[in-house]
Amino acid sequence: MIAYSPFSKFRCKAEQSPLRCPMTGSPLEFTDMPLFDPASIEPATAGLWRYAAMLPVLRHGARRVTLGEGWTPLIADQWAGRNLYWKLDALMPTGSYKDRGVGVMVNWLKGLGYEALADDSSGNAGASLACYAGRAGMRAIIFVPASAPYPKKAQVAVYGAELVEVPGARSDATRAVEVATWNSREMAYASHAWHPAFLLGQMTVAWEIWEQLGGAVPDWLIAPAGHGGTLLGAWRGFQHLRVSGVINKLPRLIAVQAEPYTPLYDAFRTGADTVEPTPHVERISADGIAISYPVRWRSLLEAIRFSKGMVLAVAEPEVVQAQEELAAQGVFVEPTSATIAAALKKVPHDAIPTGELMVGILTGHGLKNPPKV
Repeated sequence: MIAYSPFSKFRCKAEQSPLRCPMTGSPLEFTDMPLFDPASIEPATAGLWRYAAMLPVLRHGARRVTLGEGWTPLIADQWAGRNLYWKLDALMPTGSYKDRGVGVMVNWLKGLGYEALADDSSGNAGASLACYAGRAGMRAIIFVPASAPYPKKAQVAVYGAELVEVPGARSDATRAVEVATWNSREMAYASHAWHPAFLLGQMTVAWEIWEQLGGAVPDWLIAPAGHGGTLLGAWRGFQHLRVSGVINKLPRLIAVQAEPYTPLYDAFRTGADTVEPTPHVERISADGIAISYPVRWRSLLEAIRFSKGMVLAVAEPEVVQAQEELAAQGVFVEPTSATIAAALKKVPHDAIPTGELMVGILTGHGLKNPPKV
């Protein structure tokens, strides 16, 4: 594989890749991957590793680090007067969609010889990395905002990782982990926001949706957007299917953000070509997308506009109500996931014609950040 920047001429071998493009400072992605071959799918293999032939991250002879992550249910439902499917990525080993990207990334970094992994997280990515590092026999250090929900911090700690609580804004935790991993040869910055192997793992959600729909592609795909890894990973997954000649269309994307953390929404609404950093410190229930400056904003905005999609923003009361109403239907997710349900209530029915196929990705389990009762 090759690591490259979509916005510069930088390319290098994936094994030698830095975390950022040295020319622009932007995040990198992997390319020159095996084409998607439906005949190579291994149905007897648990989870996303049914696509192992398309995920070249294991060293020859290495034992795969896995807990069966992936192949989550795709269920038919009705919401806000629409028929749709929910992709239940909350039903992962650690209760979060992050297990897709983290599982692939840990296998990649272990193969490169790292002994310890570190990340900054509001909770879900940290818990996932702590879990998979433990599974791989590696040490993990997780930097979290001191304000992160207690259940998420407890989950990080129970896996045996070193939990470092950082006062201040979410970005302060990022700066702390960057200092801790700078020039380290033993400890990798296993960033769910920056690392191309994480984005590669996220592509598998598109492959699962395609397979679970019997080879169909949804007309619309909606997901929460913080740094953008969920939606961008799915988009790259569908793009890879199309490049491989498996499909002939792409879904239209809907990204959802939670007020006041709406940099993508603001740029999309105004037609801006850039996202401006807008630091906030307000606590919101949708803490998983409380991101003031998304790492992959440029690629995600480009994808949304190319797909003729949209970006929506929801307020805290709308998120709380949507979480309660989803739970009443038996779908218990954390507030970050509930943002997409809240957003769908605000979409005019003529914006999405009746009969068009929609899939919503529910990213985190309700026990991650349960409501007060």
